[in-house]
Amino acid sequence: MRTCVIMTLAGLASGSIMYSYFLPKWLYHVDVRTAGEDRNPGGTNAIAAAGKGIGLLCMFLDVFKAFAPVFASVTWLGVEGVFLAPVMAAPVLGHAFSPLLCFKGGKAVSVSFGSLLGAVVVSSALGILVISMLIVKFIIVIDPDSAKVVAAFIASAMMVWVFDPEPGTRIAMTVISAVVCVKHFMNPNDEDIGISIGPLCLRYEDHHIKLGKKSS
Repeated sequence: MRTCVIMTLAGLASGSIMYSYFLPKWLYHVDVRTAGEDRNPGGTNAIAAAGKGIGLLCMFLDVFKAFAPVFASVTWLGVEGVFLAPVMAAPVLGHAFSPLLCFKGGKAVSVSFGSLLGAVVVSSALGILVISMLIVKFIIVIDPDSAKVVAAFIASAMMVWVFDPEPGTRIAMTVISAVVCVKHFMNPNDEDIGISIGPLCLRYEDHHIKLGKKSS
């Protein structure tokens, strides 16, 4: 229990460090939130605002800041079962609601992959998420990106409950998916939802359907 609490707090602290915001700010004096319509302090906007080099470094650090505490907990400290859930969810919550940005953090996609990667030795959740992302990108193609991400995370959360026997991972994936979906609903791409199915490219568009309401 003590190890779980310590590593959960460590994950929250690590996740709250917004590399994709602070590195471009310090090195190039740019605010990455102005680089995209979603005003997300994440790696994609870091690339747009400061270039591929610093942007890819930011993405790596966003993944690593979640990977490190989860991997250490699973591999070296023996955290398992339901105690793994808060450790995995903590970096994602820290990133999504970072106190360093007045609790207005990022959309938490990269950090979610980092958390699941850290638990890959005991969980199939990362593989399930990767498969889900590939499906919504190449087979049942969903646009825009915000809708694609939401669909993939919802599908992954459901499949983890079916295929992953680790209870901590099941709970963590549910929390992580909920956080990612909430963040995307709060600040979606301002585009119509479109679905293309396989090579037939059957497309459905409804100009009245929006994924959430864009925040001011």
